[in-house]
Order: sequence, then structure tokens, then C-alpha cells
Amino acid sequence: MLPSSLPWALPLDPASATPVYVQVAQGLTQRIESGHLRAGSALPAERELAAGLGVSRVTVRQALALLSQQGLLTRRHGSGTFVTPPPRPGELPSRSLGLLSSFSEDVRARGQIPGARVLSFERVRPSPQEAMSLALSPGERVYRLRRVRTADGEPLAVEDSALPAALVGELRPADVQDASLYALLWARALSPARAIRHLRAVNADLTLAPLLGVPVGAALLTTDRVSWLADGRPIEYARAHYRGDRSDFVMELQGGA
Repeated sequence: MLPSSLPWALPLDPASATPVYVQVAQGLTQRIESGHLRAGSALPAERELAAGLGVSRVTVRQALALLSQQGLLTRRHGSGTFVTPPPRPGELPSRSLGLLSSFSEDVRARGQIPGARVLSFERVRPSPQEAMSLALSPGERVYRLRRVRTADGEPLAVEDSALPAALVGELRPADVQDASLYALLWARALSPARAIRHLRAVNADLTLAPLLGVPVGAALLTTDRVSWLADGRPIEYARAHYRGDRSDFVMELQGGA
């Protein structure tokens, strides 16, 4: 194994239900977001990284491909793999119009470090709203989690998510702590392909205000979102409350013919 003092040494659990390549990707993400792997720094070669972690090169290649898709790593043919630098001040990140992005991707696009603190996590029967949104029967189960989402450590949103347990497979609180839920789904071949989001304005109540660090009554933006896989199966129902003084949403509108 690589010495623990090195920035790419990662704790792996072969007995975990989480695929090893996802564990490698999650570990590298944490090292990048904590600053142990600096922007622009090079990762070891695949062979060296695989030998140091005690995994196969295929596992390493899968992990690096996942992080490249998320924009955290840049792979240069003939040169190696590097931590992607944040955009320069005033520079807009390259992003396709209409891209269905996660909170973590949006925060990284602004040059900040995303975070997620788990407040609650349970495997339960769906509420009527969850059952309807996820096309589940009342007897099925969902993973229901509440997290505070942060940017550079500052709370920006309180996010409640429900995922169909039978479709997602085994999930633990540690899997969604300081992690992108969409990245986790992508790693399980469950990447959302489309979503509908409903926005409305609300005021912070006695529960949300302390979690977001705002006074009771402060303006919040609330979004309700249902996401579907490419084959039409619902994969997530989520409600998020965003701080009104730290959030903005941009929509592109086109005139009809």
C-alpha cells in the first residue's frame, strides 16, 4: 500500500457493497476538495496508483474516468492525469446548455468546494408524495435523506431526497456524506437523464433558519424536482430550500416559431 502520508493514499473496504472503483473515486474527490491534491497537480500513473492501492488497473481507470466526467480531473494523452484547476475569476466554465447538473457540479463551476452534511438517513415506506413521484406502491421502500449542502463550508441549501431502494441497491449514510448524489447514481449506471423542477419562494421557518444560518423569515428559494432515467423510470424525488441571498437560477428562453 502507498504510505498514508501521501495525498493519494486512500482507505478502501473490499467488504463494502460500494464498488471499489467508486470508493477510489470518492476518496480522490475528498482529497481534491480538502486541498490535499492541489489544482494542477499530477496523479501517479495508473500502474503506480493501482499497485499502491492494491487494486487492478481497470479499477483505477474506472475511477479516473468517473472523476473526469465530473470535471475534477483532466486526462492528457501522453502526459497523465491532473487535478482540474478552478475557472479563473470572471471566466465562465464550459457547460452545455440544458445540462442536468448536480449541486456539486454547480458549486464547482463557480470555483468553490461543495460539501454535504447528513442530518438524517432512513430506509422507510414512501410518503404519498414520494410514492406518486417515484411510481412506487405503498409497500415498497425508499431511502429518505436530509442533508445540508455547502459551498466552501458555508450552508447554501437544505436538501431532502427520496430514492427507490429496490432500484438503487444498498446505500449507507457514509455514501452520501460530502458526496454528490448524482455522481453516486452515475457510478451505479443510474444517471438521471431528465428532470422537472418547480421553483417557488418561501420564508425560513424555525427549523430551516438555523441550518442555513439565516434569521427566521429570511427569503428562501424552494425547488421540487423529479428525475428520470433514460428508460423513463423515476430515480429521485427531491425538495431543496436555498438561501435567497446566496442563490440564483438562470433559464434560457426561446421564442416560438
